[in-house]
Amino acid sequence: MSPSPRIAWRHSTLRIIRVHPPYCAPYDQHAIRHAPAHDPVRARAVVAGLSTVATVAEELDPMLRRDIGHPRHIGDLDHVAVGCWGDIVQIGDPALGEDGILSTNLDAAFDAQVKAHPEARITAVCEMNSAETYSKYLAHVPGQPRLSADGWDDQYVTGNPAQLLRAVGVDPGAPGAECLDTDQDKPFIGVEYLDLLACGLHSIYSKENLTVSVFKVTRTEDAQEAIDDVWHQD
Repeated sequence: MSPSPRIAWRHSTLRIIRVHPPYCAPYDQHAIRHAPAHDPVRARAVVAGLSTVATVAEELDPMLRRDIGHPRHIGDLDHVAVGCWGDIVQIGDPALGEDGILSTNLDAAFDAQVKAHPEARITAVCEMNSAETYSKYLAHVPGQPRLSADGWDDQYVTGNPAQLLRAVGVDPGAPGAECLDTDQDKPFIGVEYLDLLACGLHSIYSKENLTVSVFKVTRTEDAQEAIDDVWHQD
């Protein structure tokens, strides 16, 4: 009998954030303490509508967002965390993970969110670390072309990062806005850039008190196959 599979990655950050109009002022480590309270009823509706979820099997105890860890055991791969703070929705789901070679799981989930909520700013991050780190960053701003940046050592960028920032009125001097510098040939897209589009919510602040709902789910057949391909190490 073969041993049970193990988690193939040492660390991951997997997150989709929707910011619905009217767009709030950006949060920082101080303002985040005054964010709206989490809405667990709305979170239940969000998780039930995810393209990666077949059914919601159980609602687990809520957690602070800053305490959500990387999946360490196979059972963790069936846990989805959803935060709903006013006009902002965050989805954390291991099914968003990619291996950087054969899978494009984040794209499908991101595109499903854009199709369902075209009026929202939607941003996504997939960072997977083992011996090396693979990263992908996606962004949708209404009325603007889709942005994608991914790679291992170098980034392959499609779309116009500067155009998206100008569309949301970002100050050229803001951290993460280096792509607005005309002398910057190859801007780096990362979490700081996504923060500029998502009101600062991709960053995790050490003293924040944002709460999320956590759900144990069953998967669609396609989502389960994708999870097995990316996460399982025999």
